[in-house]
Amino acid sequence: MAKPTVSVLMPVYNPHPVYFRQAVESVLNQTLDDWELVIVEDPSPHPASEILKDYPDPRIRHFVRPQRTSLGDAMNFGLEQSRGDLVAVLHADDICEPNRLEKQVAVMNENPEITVLGTQLTVIDGEGKLLGYRLYPCDHETIVRAMKSFNSVGHPSVVFQKEKVMEVGGYQPIDLAEDYELWCRLAKHGARFTALSEALVRYRVHTESLSKGTKMHDVLRATIDVKLRYWRDEMDFGAKMRLLAERFLLLLPPRWVVWLFLKTQLRPSLK
Repeated sequence: MAKPTVSVLMPVYNPHPVYFRQAVESVLNQTLDDWELVIVEDPSPHPASEILKDYPDPRIRHFVRPQRTSLGDAMNFGLEQSRGDLVAVLHADDICEPNRLEKQVAVMNENPEITVLGTQLTVIDGEGKLLGYRLYPCDHETIVRAMKSFNSVGHPSVVFQKEKVMEVGGYQPIDLAEDYELWCRLAKHGARFTALSEALVRYRVHTESLSKGTKMHDVLRATIDVKLRYWRDEMDFGAKMRLLAERFLLLLPPRWVVWLFLKTQLRPSLK
């Protein structure tokens, strides 16, 4: 089988019967057809194979791991199985716009110096309704400067050079902030970042599940740890104030943190 132009890497555990179908179908409906979809599944109560039997496309490659591990481990396994020089990330409950791969692959091919190419995100709720847009900086200098304050690259939207990511050791075997940690490590190794001004991925936010429990607090703690590990001595006043604000958020109930995120981080348009 010929090597595809791009490998779409999708980790999954206990796939949702509707969201997972929508994610897979969004790859099948791409205007660029030279891809493979690498699905890496941790053992699930409701296996992905039950859904994938409805999509007998040889470009879909499904791997089931022997035991549940971390998201970082699953991503690294998927990278090892991916045959494309370019890797696109897609979460199992998100949706690619039909021209996502075509546009991002074209930019990567025309600009081989780019290591990681992201886009903006259309944020939707569990029913697929628009909540707003998550905006990210687009040029390399701004992305890296912002990285000292927050995760300035939208993981669900990226296409990256597989070789460059593997050279720095891939993902760390952690479940939270594994993407932020990777971007910081790549930046320290001189990688080049860019993002398109378009929103080419619909990112699903499950506000109800986030607000019950401590996941938001865990994400905050992991983000703070990564930030201090890589940028402690390079933070300007604004970055230090944001760090202080994040520590304050740890004192609030998770549902308040989710509410603040939706109110402060989402925009009504891409402008």
